[in-house]
Amino acid sequence: MPAALDHLVLAVPHLEDAVLDLARRTGVQPVAGGAHPGRGTRNALVGMTWQGRRRCYLELLAPDPDQPPVAPEETMLGLGTLGADFVPRLHAWAVQPQDLDAALAAAEAAGVDAGHPVAASRELPDGTRLAWRLAVPRPLGHGGVQPFLIAWDGPHPTDASMPTLELVELAVDHPDPEAVARDLAALGVRVEVHRGPEPRLHAVLDSPEGRIELGECCRGR
Repeated sequence: MPAALDHLVLAVPHLEDAVLDLARRTGVQPVAGGAHPGRGTRNALVGMTWQGRRRCYLELLAPDPDQPPVAPEETMLGLGTLGADFVPRLHAWAVQPQDLDAALAAAEAAGVDAGHPVAASRELPDGTRLAWRLAVPRPLGHGGVQPFLIAWDGPHPTDASMPTLELVELAVDHPDPEAVARDLAALGVRVEVHRGPEPRLHAVLDSPEGRIELGECCRGR
């Protein structure tokens, strides 16, 4: 079975500004997610539909000023390595295989570094605890366009009520599209891969206010 899209990660330097900007551009208000204790980050979420599937979402991931300093490489998805006041960017994406351990074994057999499973969790504002395992190679393969793998232990973020946008385009650009497509296939990932001058994730959302390209929004006021 192919791995399903779980979420896209839009890295932003200031969460409140990013939430306001996304709401202005789309007419949809992101909901508070929560903090990642010990990882130096927090987030806000918007549900997404993709190819008829609703169990996926957009994550606005930002530094958490209320947490003690964390080494840049130890922050969630290495967000701290982007520095201060970076330009918002589509930073990463996650897919959910049918069986995380089996997917990692298949990737290793195919010579693809998919990382090792690590447990993580956070608490929603209503007290619900979300727990998951994720495998994130360091660095993410192919200049960051290789997705990381995730498996949820219990509730999924989209099980809670949240506004939803439609993801209408998702693709990868890379100077060596054949190599990327081969490794994505080993991970069970099906997405368009195009030749481009540099590694790049490309995603477009449809909203009540029109279409927006992720990475071109949430730049603050």
